Amino acid sequence: MSKIGVFGGTLNPVHLGHINLITEAKRSFNLDHVLIVPAFQSPHKTELPVSEAHRLKMIELATKDLSFTSIDDYELKNKGKSYTYHTIRFLKEKYKDDELYFIMGEDQFTAFDRWYRYEDLLDMVHFIVLKRSTNDLKITAPFLTAEVPIFEVSSSEIRKRILNDDYYNHFVHKDVYHYIEEHGLYE
Repeated sequence: MSKIGVFGGTLNPVHLGHINLITEAKRSFNLDHVLIVPAFQSPHKTELPVSEAHRLKMIELATKDLSFTSIDDYELKNKGKSYTYHTIRFLKEKYKDDELYFIMGEDQFTAFDRWYRYEDLLDMVHFIVLKRSTNDLKITAPFLTAEVPIFEVSSSEIRKRILNDDYYNHFVHKDVYHYIEEHGLYE
């Protein structure tokens, strides 16, 4: 039986904060593998992300040196709003003999009670909440938790900086930066 992490989100664009969370979850919980599941569209956001083809390519570039990761395009293929409940049901069927661990940050944890069928999710998958060491947020069972180094960045901040022709290259993998520039994304 393998321990498989599941990391989701629109990843629009994927940034070093995402990579930090994925790597710290693997390290802290001895995960064998981490699946990255980009959402077609978050149910909590109205803004449409750039195309799935662009986001997939940027995720590939950002994780090319992380041999313990792979991408699952289940949510992209299904189109529409992506709900974790449906994704976990699909992954539990696909990985019947493995344990699934959903990786989330503090922001997702504090909104967890607004997730679609969140109570059912608690019976289906382990939840890992990665928290910043400067926060007093109380996280209790059944949620697993570990403190991670602070890496303050968000995809929305990156998109804003691109629009303002401001520096953002230090927030993303160098190949993701070149890809964004080459394709004129988020301008």
